[in-house]
Amino acid sequence: MAKSVKLAMFQMRLMGFSITPKLHGLECHLVHQMRTVPGGIAMLIEQWVEQYHQKAAEAEKLWAAHSYEIQAEFCACREQILNNPDTMKATAKIAESKRQVKRRRKESTVDKENRIKAGRVQVKQEVQAIMDSMGLEEEAMNLDGNLGSS
Repeated sequence: MAKSVKLAMFQMRLMGFSITPKLHGLECHLVHQMRTVPGGIAMLIEQWVEQYHQKAAEAEKLWAAHSYEIQAEFCACREQILNNPDTMKATAKIAESKRQVKRRRKESTVDKENRIKAGRVQVKQEVQAIMDSMGLEEEAMNLDGNLGSS
């Protein structure tokens, strides 16, 4: 199997075809994955391939003016930096900080909604007090607490 994959990839390069992320996955990871991972090729799922298509498109936009060799170097350096334990800790810290800000925003929104609701209740009570002082009956109010008939 490994020889067949290598031969096919050699022929593709010889014909001048570009090597897509999917083909790279087949060439470099397929045989090993089939031998070691239960489920083998089924684990090489389409979402993984799609993610790498998106990463490749992003890299292409960033480094389009450079040759493929230099692009590969940039990608490798970027991957090495992103997989550095210190970088991973800093990234996790930033993500947690963003989550806390989002929580605070959500809590302030809830507080604002509660203040609005409390204001509505207060207005309704004031209207009811005015109606009571005027001797109007409760039927004069509709279900929403507004004056008049519905």
